[in-house]
Amino acid sequence: MKKFLFLFLIAATAFSCKDDDQPSTPSTTVNINFKAVYDGAPLVLYQALDYPGGKQIRFQHFNFFVSNITLLGDGATPDHLLSEVEFFDFEGNLDIAAAQTALSRKYEKVPLGNYTGVQIDFGVPASLNNADSGKLDSSNPLRQAFSSHFWSDWGSFIFMKSEGIYDLNGDGVFNQSDQGFEHHPGTNQVLTLVTKLKPIILEGGVDFDLNLKADVFKIYVSNGVALDLSNPDNKDTQELTDMPLAIDLMSHWDQACSIED
Repeated sequence: MKKFLFLFLIAATAFSCKDDDQPSTPSTTVNINFKAVYDGAPLVLYQALDYPGGKQIRFQHFNFFVSNITLLGDGATPDHLLSEVEFFDFEGNLDIAAAQTALSRKYEKVPLGNYTGVQIDFGVPASLNNADSGKLDSSNPLRQAFSSHFWSDWGSFIFMKSEGIYDLNGDGVFNQSDQGFEHHPGTNQVLTLVTKLKPIILEGGVDFDLNLKADVFKIYVSNGVALDLSNPDNKDTQELTDMPLAIDLMSHWDQACSIED
């Protein structure tokens, strides 16, 4: 019996050493850093901003989900999924210093190699949007934002919250006589795939910062045409009849998202 146990321990040790000898895939850390801007300038909430047409707008909330964040390989390097889902909330952008500070997410053990860009879904994919989020880990962004961002009437997460006031009468004062807006696109129909191409070279011993910008101005202004916020039909996306507006706003993420140099 002792002899058998001795031989078993030797075999287990040898097997363990063999595993330890397996070469690990060379990797590094990638940081995704997201900033919110308005027409290229840092987005400061509750600050009066010029809107096309000569009037002003003020944002009070701006946040969104992104999912399936994937580095695109060049063929020799395969694609690499960084994250299944993330939530970026710019609630803290209350002054210029805060607005100039990016919200960051850190991803370790990313294989080295040459990537051609990044692919991101803006919103929550159906596989997660229709799943029981109560069964998700407590650290999952969907679980954490469930109480504020799950839309029970539509059975969907709110993919983006953009809220504020449009200075309807143009007097430079924001009050109840002006047009408030609450744009909360959701449901699987409005999920938007965005691909941004730019060489990304991951080398050993060097962390890589992927710096992204979300320009809320470009969500509302497309090809020089601004959403008419004086029109009551454009003030929110609360009903199923508002689906065309929700789809339109989310479709602008392709131009609203960019990689900084």
